Amino acid sequence: MKKIPLINCQNLVFSGQLAANRIEQARRVFGPGGLQRILCYALYLFGVNRKSIGQVLDIPKETTKSTIKTINQHGLRALEDRRRKSSTWKSKIPKEAQPVTLREEGNKIIVDLGINDRVLQLSREDPLQVKTILLTMLNNNLLKNRQVAEALHITPTYTAILAHRLDEKGAVSLLDQRQGQKQDFRVPREIKSEVVQQFALDVIASGQTSGRAISAELKERCGILVPERTVRHHMARMGLGKIKKSLPQLVSAVKKTP
Repeated sequence: MKKIPLINCQNLVFSGQLAANRIEQARRVFGPGGLQRILCYALYLFGVNRKSIGQVLDIPKETTKSTIKTINQHGLRALEDRRRKSSTWKSKIPKEAQPVTLREEGNKIIVDLGINDRVLQLSREDPLQVKTILLTMLNNNLLKNRQVAEALHITPTYTAILAHRLDEKGAVSLLDQRQGQKQDFRVPREIKSEVVQQFALDVIASGQTSGRAISAELKERCGILVPERTVRHHMARMGLGKIKKSLPQLVSAVKKTP
């Protein structure tokens, strides 16, 4: 270890004005008590005897001895008032940030940011908003893939796909863009007529029918390919479900009429 040379104060140039300014600055940083302990120990290191230190700093000789002894034993901690619960001038170690958590309350997803009870409330009635916010937080490492997947009721793999899609193409990429389904709904009137006719045949014959059954029957009877979801869509639009029970009764009544 390199030896620290002794300082000969007799050869140093002192400035009363500079000393006053610097001591005032140090008093604001360390407080009067802390500054007094620093000056006491500094003079002690320069070789000044304890009695002279007490006289210069206007403190009792026993206080001088106690201060020096405490600093030698406890180091920097002794420079402050040890009755304080925490340091007022030593830098504090920052607290570790709390993780963001998710929970459900009714039809809402609560995003707890872990900062002074600050939360985001997301409504499941707006699924696009929920997806956009949760996936954005995932892309910024504020949430984990597993958390988002559970909240959206999808697999972690599909969650990663949506997160990448959002990052690459923006929120519009999360919209339901099933163009195939829209094309299925565009059917000519002739096919709609066949749907109605097959519906009537099924209801009169057996009293029941379904989109799957009609789709299969049209394929077999007419060679027409109509997806079952398209059949259900047009049945709902035309209100055929409302006559499912009344149609057989009307046909039966007509047959009995002379």
